Amino acid sequence: MFLLLMKKFFEGNLSLPLSFWAFGFLGSAIVGFIGMVLTQDLGMMRVVALPWHIFIVIGIWRSSNNYKGSKIFSILAKVMLVVWSLNFIAGLMSLTM
Repeated sequence: MFLLLMKKFFEGNLSLPLSFWAFGFLGSAIVGFIGMVLTQDLGMMRVVALPWHIFIVIGIWRSSNNYKGSKIFSILAKVMLVVWSLNFIAGLMSLTM
């Protein structure tokens, strides 16, 4: 059941609100918390969370492409993915400084 849900998300076959809020927002908060508990370091937490971030970007982007509602929500979801990704990359780059 869980793997089927993850597969449906990754393929973009879940609703955009569910994908964005459950996987993107809540899922990232949970993964970030777990990463922080494991590493005790914000930079290393981002390294731990990198696979999850890639996973949610792909799933939400595809869900956005499949969204049948108002086009503005599809666009806003993609804008937020870009903002999240730029923030994530900036955090990873801070590891080298």
